[in-house]
Amino acid sequence: MRITTLSNTGRAVALLLALATALPACREAEIRPGQACLDGRYANNHPKAAAIQDVMQKYVRLGLPGMSVYVEDSSGRTFAAGAGLADLQRGVPFNVCTPSKAASITKLQVATLAHRLAEQGRLDLDAPVERYLGTELLAKVQNARGKTLRQLLNHTTGIFDLITSSAFYLAVLNQPNKRWQPEELLRFTHGQDGVALGQPYPASYSNTNTLLLMMCIEKATGQDHVALLREQIWGPLGMSRTYMQGREDIPATAAHGYYDLYNNGTVADVSQLITGSGNGYGGMYSTTTDLRQFMGALFAERTLVSAASLERMTTVLQEDTNFFVGEGTVQKRFGRRRTPGIGHTGRDLGYVANCFYYPSQKAYIIFFVNYGTNGESRLKPVFFDFEEELARLVLD
Repeated sequence: MRITTLSNTGRAVALLLALATALPACREAEIRPGQACLDGRYANNHPKAAAIQDVMQKYVRLGLPGMSVYVEDSSGRTFAAGAGLADLQRGVPFNVCTPSKAASITKLQVATLAHRLAEQGRLDLDAPVERYLGTELLAKVQNARGKTLRQLLNHTTGIFDLITSSAFYLAVLNQPNKRWQPEELLRFTHGQDGVALGQPYPASYSNTNTLLLMMCIEKATGQDHVALLREQIWGPLGMSRTYMQGREDIPATAAHGYYDLYNNGTVADVSQLITGSGNGYGGMYSTTTDLRQFMGALFAERTLVSAASLERMTTVLQEDTNFFVGEGTVQKRFGRRRTPGIGHTGRDLGYVANCFYYPSQKAYIIFFVNYGTNGESRLKPVFFDFEEELARLVLD
């Protein structure tokens, strides 16, 4: 079955999800039948541990398939637990050690790598993109010429976001499980209008920016960016349950992703619809405890990048909104006090994730949920209620 037309991006996402289970796979499934991971022992000595566990169980009962949550306070007291299922069909529990899709949290990792490479003299963040990719590749990408790598990082290029393309979603529908090449993805920007930027909105979030950044990194270094992530970040920090879809095989312990296709309370497995994973802007699978290692090193211990680089990463734009963009980071406000957190969100068709450090409280909230919120469904507001209730419990 091949789909040939979609009228707009909104219908593209809706139809993609509605037809997800009807289309054949073109290659072996990326996310295999689930297997339980062996959950380690965690020091759940956080003073609100029981209440956090109750919140998790509440939202699983309300319909979210499964989740893993990590919380830490300024005294180093922690909570780490899973709830619900990572594979509904096989009854596999969602544990702390269950890798799940981090989606756009991948951008924070790639941005950190870019700053490290710049400090090592291997990448020039103030160079125009064409220094690394040439003019021919960029000729059909509106607003790309003359933009710097730093502008890619802070989303001030005005380059069209490839994942808003109807043609892109048609391709995902027709080629599930495809491992996309970056040049293939870039073609979805050809002939598309860019975004006119200005005050009070100097930034426009675009996945194409991080795709181009990843391409520049690989061109400048002659190395695969995932190999660089393992060499410079994942390996040294002991992130042993972190993987990159599209570039590496994902273990059978990984969570399946779900969505309520018909908005009737019945969720379907959409794990095999891959939206360009492994190309800088998404695709990382990880665990809450692995991400805690990364977040601590970046924002608390400050050992991953220099003080100057970290300041650039966390200098934000568009402060009249609740979603602030830095050089590879986002800042959001949570809880009744609207406490600012720095890190990144992750959203994909069957997955959501949050990864935030709260400097004012020296606290962490990191979670994965294997349910997608890109489309409208009965469970979408349930997820946002969970996000806010967890934040209020921990931060207020």
